[in-house]
Amino acid sequence: MSTSSFLTPVRPPYRRQLLLVFLLALALALIVSTAVAASGAQVTIGDFHTFAAGLDRGYDVSGRAQMVRTAAGSTLTGVQAWGLAPGTAYPVHVHNAPCAVNNAGGHYQHVVGGPANNVNEIWPAFTTDASGHGNGHAANDFTARPEAQSLVIHDTDGARIACADLRWSSLSPV
Repeated sequence: MSTSSFLTPVRPPYRRQLLLVFLLALALALIVSTAVAASGAQVTIGDFHTFAAGLDRGYDVSGRAQMVRTAAGSTLTGVQAWGLAPGTAYPVHVHNAPCAVNNAGGHYQHVVGGPANNVNEIWPAFTTDASGHGNGHAANDFTARPEAQSLVIHDTDGARIACADLRWSSLSPV
């Protein structure tokens, strides 16, 4: 064996496949984001953090929230959250202020001063599984105004335990 072949770095045979997978994923992401932009949908997303009241109760909540305002005039909202009690129903509401302002302010309402229900408000509530993970979705027949700024997870007694600020994004809905 020559010294030069011994010192030649060995490249893993799967390097090309990884590059190909990466390029295909990038192309797919560009196609999807172009389709969303062409559809006129507006997307806001945010990551959950635990409020002080949640920390005091022993929660360490993480997860993601997303709101899609469609060109057709509806609002689709989804949440995924971890770090909650297992098998528990959690109220989740869109709020009209950022998380840091008065614990996200009041509930966002399509008709301000109207009824507090899942038609006038956005409620992607969920029940957690055995591991404390929950998924919630809501579809409303109106386009949420810009003051729909955050999603709050409430404890079973109504206390605000976690919040995600919704920020405008150029990303596609997930």
